[in-house]
Order: sequence, then structure tokens, then C-alpha cells
Amino acid sequence: MANEPEREFLGGHKDKIWTYLILLGLLLVIVVVINFAWKDPDAMKNGVHSLFGLPAWALATIGFALGALIYWLGLKVETDWPEALGAFLIAGSVVAFEFIIGWSHFELGLVVVPYIIPIVIFVVLLAYAMRNSK
Repeated sequence: MANEPEREFLGGHKDKIWTYLILLGLLLVIVVVINFAWKDPDAMKNGVHSLFGLPAWALATIGFALGALIYWLGLKVETDWPEALGAFLIAGSVVAFEFIIGWSHFELGLVVVPYIIPIVIFVVLLAYAMRNSK
């Protein structure tokens, strides 16, 4: 039986793991960049506010909704990349919400907790997708 192009995008089992690890690393880089933006919140607020003229919470909500839609649609098709992209958008939106609400509110006694929350969300969504995808 020939491999279908839809199944070749992420490759075999080891290739899928590496793809997910690369996306996880990219998410971690984004979290670190947002942490640097935390040091100068005025520049971040002005930069985000100027994008489409929307407030930061609206952009994060749109990103979350778009990610959830892509993730849900990805569960209905054979390829794995929509789930990975949707999970990435959802986790990135969670980072944005953490920044909007206040990074220190999520520390819960450990400075690393705000970094771990989007990573855990990303991994859980990918694990669910790997288990329940077509």
C-alpha cells in the first residue's frame, strides 16, 4: 500500500516526536521573548495595541479561537499538522493571557510555573490529538 501524501507530512513515529519537540521548543522561545517584553510593558502594550487597533485581550482571544477551530478541524482529517498548529496557537494565546493578566499571578511560589503552563497545555493537546486523530 502506497503512502498517502497526507500521512507523510509529519513522517513516522520518531519524525512526529521530533516535530512536536521542535514546536515545543519554538513555544518555549516565544515564552522567553514575552518574558523579556514583561520588563518593558509599555512598549509591549503600545506595540500590541497598534496591531489592527485591537486591545491585547481581543488579539489573544482571536488567536485562541482560531487555534481551537484549527485543532478541532485537525481531529477530523488524517494529517497531524492541523492539530500541532492549533495546539501551538492555543498555547501561544495562553501565554498572551498570562502576560495580560500578569505574569506574577501565575507564579504560585515558583517562578517557573508561568513557563510550564503553556508547555503542559501544548503537550496535553498533542497527546490527545495523537490518540484520537483519524
